[in-house]
Amino acid sequence: QNYRSTQRILDAAMVVIDRHPDRQKKRLFTDRGQGSEIVLHEAYDEEGEAAYIVETIAALTLHRHLEPRDCAVMYRTNAQSRAIEEAFLRANLPYRLVGAQRFYGRREVKDLIAYLRLVHNPADQVSLVRILNTPPRGLGAKSIESLLQAAARASLGPGAYLLALGEGTVEAPAGLSGRAALALTTFGRQLADWRARVSELPLAELIDRLLADVRYRAFIDDGTEAGEDRWANVLELRGLAQDYTDLGLSEFLQQVALVSDQDTLTETMNAPVLLTLHAAKGLEFRAVLVAGLDDGLLPHQRSFDDRESMAEERRLFYVGITRAKDFLYLVRAFRRHTFGTGGMCEPSRFLQDIPTDLLAGDESGRGPTRAQAAYERQTRWESWVAPMPEPRFHAGMRVQHPAFGDGIVMESVIDREDETVTIAFARAGVKRLAASLARLEVLDG
Repeated sequence: QNYRSTQRILDAAMVVIDRHPDRQKKRLFTDRGQGSEIVLHEAYDEEGEAAYIVETIAALTLHRHLEPRDCAVMYRTNAQSRAIEEAFLRANLPYRLVGAQRFYGRREVKDLIAYLRLVHNPADQVSLVRILNTPPRGLGAKSIESLLQAAARASLGPGAYLLALGEGTVEAPAGLSGRAALALTTFGRQLADWRARVSELPLAELIDRLLADVRYRAFIDDGTEAGEDRWANVLELRGLAQDYTDLGLSEFLQQVALVSDQDTLTETMNAPVLLTLHAAKGLEFRAVLVAGLDDGLLPHQRSFDDRESMAEERRLFYVGITRAKDFLYLVRAFRRHTFGTGGMCEPSRFLQDIPTDLLAGDESGRGPTRAQAAYERQTRWESWVAPMPEPRFHAGMRVQHPAFGDGIVMESVIDREDETVTIAFARAGVKRLAASLARLEVLDG
């Protein structure tokens, strides 16, 4: 069989799939020549992984004269699209999602954001109506209408009325069943508790408490793979919240608002494609970037104890490789917030199957470089130059943090689009902070 991929890509695909149990080895061939080496890149975390992906596609459109639509980003789970989508949005570059809703448009993500917006501002009636019966509390449209009418008669917003109901300072709306009245009262008490804990708990822990109180996982995770993916989306947002420990709920919601209202493009637009490996079968692209090549993501942790499931994960990786015709990039992260944690990741065991003579890394100088000059064409892609921030802090500088107090900078490192500052605080000890988020004030030095 003749394939349209280059020989290096086909050779990599074969060494991966030949490890499949009970497979009869075959030889794939092409008349397109050896082609470019496959690039293997390790980023520091999922944000760095996403930035690398955007920069690489920009470089391909600039130096290799690919059209943006010639490029595809593939990943194992839908939750992985969050960081990648945000990287595109930060660069003001278009993208298309195939077979999935944009991250911030997914029901479970919108539910959690609505809860947090209500905690931040009980006057947010849109958020209140969205989640008042989510998960179900026995509150139908009639119950919600009764709440709105009772709040109006009391000259209160519905959120304020709920809080007062939880405190026992107002009566339950007339005409409600005992079950509905109890549900409203309970929710009012929960809302008051969450608001009281905004200043006490780190944001990620507040989210944990909220999710546990409403039993949200039981609501969306039915034990199927789709249910687990929905829960993974929730944990992805929860993992993002960990980066806002020093800033809090208000800043987190402001950042989410910047990206959650963005729309993806229609199929006719000239833009890169984002899709899962499951959705990639039958498609071909000149350049493919496979993200998340870490054990636990690809192969997925669900497959670790099941031989057939592991074989299916291997087939998915094979599919991803063979979707590339000219350029293939294999990307992973040293650490990531996947599944709500921020620990170090092990490289995907599938990467060990690919011979090193088929691979190149950008650290070798043979991989793609950043776009350095404007390239005037009809799409925004060719005019984008990756930002290179200047360091603002250096060792020995005295700084002040709004929560941690005074400290001395021990080290400052430029990490792609941001600066990571290590500071020894007198009260809080040593902290590593992102300069763009930490609101540091320079005292001297």
